[in-house]
Amino acid sequence: MKITIARLRSNVKYNGPLETVLDSFFENYVKWMKKNPQHEYRTYNVSFSSDRPKRTPENIEWADVIVIPSDSEFRYHGELQMNPKDLAKSESHMDIIRPYFEGKTVVMWRSDRGDTEELYRNETLKDINLKSFNTIDETDFSGNIHGMKYHFIQTLSNRGRLFDEDKSIDFGYWGRMKPSEKNVREKTIRQIYRSDLSTMLVGGFPSGVQRQSAWIKDWKVLYPMLEKCRATLCFNWLDPTATTSRYPEALSIGMIPFVWGDYDKNNTYNIDEWQRVSRFEDLEHRVKQLRNETLLTLKLTEYRNNYKKVLLSEQEYFEMFSDMMDKYVAI
Repeated sequence: MKITIARLRSNVKYNGPLETVLDSFFENYVKWMKKNPQHEYRTYNVSFSSDRPKRTPENIEWADVIVIPSDSEFRYHGELQMNPKDLAKSESHMDIIRPYFEGKTVVMWRSDRGDTEELYRNETLKDINLKSFNTIDETDFSGNIHGMKYHFIQTLSNRGRLFDEDKSIDFGYWGRMKPSEKNVREKTIRQIYRSDLSTMLVGGFPSGVQRQSAWIKDWKVLYPMLEKCRATLCFNWLDPTATTSRYPEALSIGMIPFVWGDYDKNNTYNIDEWQRVSRFEDLEHRVKQLRNETLLTLKLTEYRNNYKKVLLSEQEYFEMFSDMMDKYVAI
């Protein structure tokens, strides 16, 4: 088969783990390409070397199968969430390549609840008749495919200790606000910021909340900023049964991941009840308790062991990913 991996919006230069949000998928894709030399491979707005990614519409036209590593596609539709000029520029690129999707097989890597097959069929690729649309979801894997990040982050911390730094910051948060979460996530982040909890905030935050840095993709830069933190908080968006990468990332760093409300409703992560909060006051009280290093050590050991019951090895993640890619490419 002729296969093109295509980043429709922002580009990705993939040279290894911990440099991009979807590295768990990309790392498995690199292995899958090596395992399957019978296929031909090209790229659109992606590179697997030091070369700058290029938009090559001819590679979309050429392909039988188009692999889409999807990242916040929902932001380009509905409620305006970006500079209109940036949106117009992105859409101008889509206008060129959209017709080339006609009759093609699409495989989407999904790591955001807002990026759905319906969104792609009704908006991104509107009026295009696809051969098939297939989704490899982060939650299709035991412990989430971003359990890969648990393994990746461990390579940044190899001194054999439970956590590296003396823990001196109560709460760390890295990421962006989702559009429909203004009543929950933003309110809670504001309460944390205005409390006497010490914070390390990296990414996009509500107005009036002072962050230490804008969003950082490179974990080699991000890790040293977060390793002094004792705790974080995981929120769900749209789907209460879903999980996110923040949970395994936090455990690997050496932080206690608290979860909000009905996050991971089916408890696929083996979350302890003590981690689950639905009021800021409960979160604040428990985070302050973690200033006791003995308690922090006990909780972190327990919660890592709980998660490891569902965490796969890197090889097991690859085998699952490979089976899905083989199946969908053949459709």
